[in-house]
Amino acid sequence: MISKPVWKIEKIVLPQHTDHAGVMWHGTYFNWLEESRIYALLEVGISYFELTKKGFDLPLINSSIKYKSPLLLGEKITIESEFNIEKSPRINVISKFINRKQEILTIAEVNLVLINKLNFSIIRKRPDFLSEAFIKLNG
Repeated sequence: MISKPVWKIEKIVLPQHTDHAGVMWHGTYFNWLEESRIYALLEVGISYFELTKKGFDLPLINSSIKYKSPLLLGEKITIESEFNIEKSPRINVISKFINRKQEILTIAEVNLVLINKLNFSIIRKRPDFLSEAFIKLNG
């Protein structure tokens, strides 16, 4: 069985990411999830900036986050993301926030769709350059 690629970035919980108790603020999770997706796209040859200049966007349409344990000020976190891209317009990304002890502290799932920015319509037939990149993301 061939395993799916896992896309990773590393982050450190800094003071601007936390509340006064030193616990990572919930909004930071969404910023980091977006950052991890943008870097994964970049690794397969797609610049998000260039994608938007070509009239496309990948908005979030649904999300869920399961907070198993808080992320604390100073912690080094690895975000591991798997892309599940099928023929439907929906792009599913599951991300795990993992600490140095290899404990999964948070599991997030987001769903995106490719849209035409001019009229906000969902694109069902992806351009070839995106289909090729998505195959690399999906494995």
